[in-house]
Amino acid sequence: MKNKISLYLLDNWKPKLISFILALCFFFLYLFSNNSSRIVTIPLDVYLPIGYQAESLIPNSVDLEISGNNNIIYLIDPNLIKAKVDFSSIQKEGISTENIELEYDSKIFSKENISLNTKPATVKISFKEGL
Repeated sequence: MKNKISLYLLDNWKPKLISFILALCFFFLYLFSNNSSRIVTIPLDVYLPIGYQAESLIPNSVDLEISGNNNIIYLIDPNLIKAKVDFSSIQKEGISTENIELEYDSKIFSKENISLNTKPATVKISFKEGL
């Protein structure tokens, strides 16, 4: 019995291997063809340090890239996602860089394999002492 199964699997192994590889290629092609991204602009909350004044422009919005299944990403309400950057811990003059943080219900987005990224990912602001 064991010899019949191994003989069946090894007989004409080249066409079987090629068919298997082609099936994998079609499978991954299908997976990646349904994935796309959508870019929306959302407001950015900026928390400034007390006792310091911003010398450069402070952005009030950021581009959000929503990537995932094409059928789902357009159903997402961008108003449910909040972006913020916190400079309140700055204690010196000069240029400071902070990462943009996103606040959202992670259960919804992780269940559907949706990724969220901001463009840019960081904000740079120049500060000087005084008001």
